[in-house]
Amino acid sequence: MAVLILVALGPASAQSITELQRGFERPPDDAKIMMRWWWFGPAVTRAELEREMRLMKEGGIGGFEVQPVYPLLPDDPTRGIKNLPFLSDEFIDALRFVSVKSRELGLRMDLTLGSGWPFGGPYVPISEAAGMLRTERIKLPGNSSHLPIPNLTAGEKLLAVFRARTQGQSIVADSVRELTDIHDGAVWLPENLEGPHEVLFFISSRTGMQVKRPAVGAEGYVLNHLDRVATEHYLNHVGDRLMQAFGSNPPHAVFCDSLEVYSQDWTSDFLEEFKQRRGYDLKPYLPALVADIGPKTLDIRRDWAKL
Repeated sequence: MAVLILVALGPASAQSITELQRGFERPPDDAKIMMRWWWFGPAVTRAELEREMRLMKEGGIGGFEVQPVYPLLPDDPTRGIKNLPFLSDEFIDALRFVSVKSRELGLRMDLTLGSGWPFGGPYVPISEAAGMLRTERIKLPGNSSHLPIPNLTAGEKLLAVFRARTQGQSIVADSVRELTDIHDGAVWLPENLEGPHEVLFFISSRTGMQVKRPAVGAEGYVLNHLDRVATEHYLNHVGDRLMQAFGSNPPHAVFCDSLEVYSQDWTSDFLEEFKQRRGYDLKPYLPALVADIGPKTLDIRRDWAKL
């Protein structure tokens, strides 16, 4: 019986293998490979854009994703090199041309909603740039009545101040206390503190990271991807402008191709979101993120890392 089954299935299996081989030789359009198409500068011309699209088609490539990136050379009229500023009318016109021509050629077109990586640029103010938690630990001089607050730069906000008794380089667990008497540019200290102490300042800050490998005109701060309002501002400014190149025929896909937001571990509404998601206020426990404050330390760090 087993032999009869194998004999019966033999011709069908051979036919399936033939069809499979034919599929690899002439794959349908939606199964063809895609490529990332970097526009350096972008110093692009219609003639060169069309030439490269036709080469893709001839080579069996099914489509591409446009990613405008850094210039290779400065403008040089003698060599026909002109870098089109990102989001300029000329740049949008080049995208429009490629959108139309790709449809004529049967190529799929995707688009990165930005330049370089990750999202950002001159349209991202410092108040909407990638955020981080800045911590300052200052040894308390003896007999001090107050301590100046560290300088706050643009985009920064003081969150909380704590004092803690120290032993060598370590903070003594269960000795951390919040300081709330803050005025006149200083934090005021309780009297008769025994033993060496440190004051810990926690500041909502910015990473200062700049967009990597941006096209001309796309240089600037990296976006705070954790801030809904900041993200909407970016998409409204950059995304809406890019979509002007497509009219009623948008690209097949738009996306962010990279989340290399270095050192980001904070955002302006982090404390509010933490309380909503974890059920308690993180502010009194901020020192647990940088020191051992007792038995709750690991649980607090775990809750912070999960957000």
